[in-house]
Amino acid sequence: MPSIDEIRAQIQALQKQEREILLKEKDAVISQIKKQIAEYNLTASNLGFTAKKSAGSQKTKVTSSSGKLTKYKKGDETWSGGRGPKPKWVKAVLDAGEDIEKYKVN
Repeated sequence: MPSIDEIRAQIQALQKQEREILLKEKDAVISQIKKQIAEYNLTASNLGFTAKKSAGSQKTKVTSSSGKLTKYKKGDETWSGGRGPKPKWVKAVLDAGEDIEKYKVN
């Protein structure tokens, strides 16, 4: 039975052979594919390739924190009641058994 080192050496040798074969055959394969694409008038869409949007063309949604309405206020601390974790002061109010509606801004 071969040792683990012998098996790893065989794996490395086979991987090297694989790289060499791929490198050697790559140009011929590309040439053959290009020929068939031209012969059958294939498009990128026919082959399932779609154009990816470049990073610069993607629109970014910008939100302004000043655009959020304050629904609840306690001193200088505010909360819009929106998504995400509740602020500590809101948790403290709720944990104390108080009604959060008491802090609602009209």
